[in-house]
Amino acid sequence: MARRRKKEGWATILVMLPWWVSAAAGCLAFAGMRWIIPSVFARHPFLVALGALSHALAWLALLLFGLLAAIAFVRSQTSGGSKPTARRTGMVLGARREPVVSSPPAKIDPGWGHSNQNAGPLPVFGKAFDSWTLEALRALEWKRFELLCAKYYEAVGFQSETLRCGADGGIDIKLFKIDPTKPIAIVQCKAWNAYSVGVKEVRELLGVMAHEKVGRGIFITTSTYTNDALTFGGANPMQLLDGPGFLNKILGLPQGQQDALRKAAFDGDYRTPTCASCGIKMTRRESQRGAFWGCVHYPRCKSRFPFSV
Repeated sequence: MARRRKKEGWATILVMLPWWVSAAAGCLAFAGMRWIIPSVFARHPFLVALGALSHALAWLALLLFGLLAAIAFVRSQTSGGSKPTARRTGMVLGARREPVVSSPPAKIDPGWGHSNQNAGPLPVFGKAFDSWTLEALRALEWKRFELLCAKYYEAVGFQSETLRCGADGGIDIKLFKIDPTKPIAIVQCKAWNAYSVGVKEVRELLGVMAHEKVGRGIFITTSTYTNDALTFGGANPMQLLDGPGFLNKILGLPQGQQDALRKAAFDGDYRTPTCASCGIKMTRRESQRGAFWGCVHYPRCKSRFPFSV
């Protein structure tokens, strides 16, 4: 996730606004400090001194806001405050620039990534895997890994339901056996390769189980679990599968089912992350801090992921 920007100060906001906003604010501040506050405080013996101080500092407030108005005026002139020509800017005044896109958005098979991008040749990302290994599991982007988990449980006899996109509420997959309207288990998937899943994430899954009134929870990750997470999971009706554990589950399937899962999982672009909000493949973008994965619907969607080779 992108880091939140620090809140801008009021002076910075005024400088970004038209100059007359600062001028009007200065006049209001001057009137309030010069006449209104002293007249109100004059009724209270203990506040007379503060009223006199406000009266004396009124000119300082007017000077400060006047300075901000001057800065805002200069900024509007130097940054193209007048209506720009098409030859000079190539865009409408006030339009927001997107970060530089260094590669076109990729397409994923509709059954796996729910991509609605235009059809076109699929790029080659990563190497081809001819068998299931831990390296192969960890090569999958998060959505492809989630859908692989759903396909695995379908292979062992369950019906599965996955969330297409948007906030999942702590549920990635619902598993059904007899009643197609009543899940018997919920699954949370984390394609985390750099760090372990902690007890916080496992505890959140238990909370979702209680809220959904589901008696079984399954947590699957490509990484590992902390000792606290394993202890907590063992004390509750939950199954925690780490990367090697889930790999063993796949290797326990008949060879034909293993091959079918591998073919589906590594079909097309299986490395480019999927936007969690829009459900389509992201694209590489550049910033001053380096490359990152951004949504093709920017600036309407600001979802982003760190870029890793």
